[in-house]
Amino acid sequence: MTTMIKEILGELSGLSEEKQRVAASVVHALWSEERVADEIHPEWRSELDRRSAQIASGEVETIDEASMELFVKKLAADERLAFTPR
Repeated sequence: MTTMIKEILGELSGLSEEKQRVAASVVHALWSEERVADEIHPEWRSELDRRSAQIASGEVETIDEASMELFVKKLAADERLAFTPR
C-alpha cells in the first residue's frame, strides 16, 4: 500500500461509519488498480519492450499530442473528401 493511501486512511478515520465504508470502497478500488497496473501480460510486456527499444535506437520518433491531433484531423478531412456516397 502506498504512503498516500495510508495517509488517506488516517485522515478518513474521523468520518462516520457510513462514510468510512464509502471511502474504504474507493481506497480498495485504487489499491486494486495499482496492483493491476503492475501486472502486465507477458505478450504486452514484450511489445512494450520492443517499442521502447525502437524509440531508444531512433528507429521511430515520438510526436507530441498536438501534432497527433493535427494528423488525425487531416486524415479525417482527407477521408471525407475521398468518400463518394452512392
